[in-house]
Amino acid sequence: MNTPPIVLWKPPLSVGVADIDEDHKKLLKMINRLFGSALSLDPRQVLHTILDELTEYVVVHFDREETYMRRYAYPEYGIHKRDHQRLLDTAGRFKQNRELGLSINLKEEIEHALRQWLEAHIQEHDKRLGAFLNQQGIS
Repeated sequence: MNTPPIVLWKPPLSVGVADIDEDHKKLLKMINRLFGSALSLDPRQVLHTILDELTEYVVVHFDREETYMRRYAYPEYGIHKRDHQRLLDTAGRFKQNRELGLSINLKEEIEHALRQWLEAHIQEHDKRLGAFLNQQGIS
């Protein structure tokens, strides 16, 4: 059974840079898969698989954004990179808790953290980066 997406891509989430927007769409799809994992035959295994995939993809996405920031000398690079590191640290704690079996509500904790972080990060950091890159002729 398919569950409806919890986090939808909407035009207001666009940062105006095609490959960054595509990355965000992919991340939202992964988050929605995570939300739907409870309906799977083996929800814990699906959760673990998606968490691993998501963590790997986030690293690729962050590298893309940080490459743009370095290439075009983005003035808020340090602040933006720290916010990326904050999510990576959170993901690391989730993985550690998963391995240690410390959290019985891991899925809910991950969903909440990802949803809040992604929406806030896009609005606060990525929108400004997108506007800056648009000024550099990147779209």
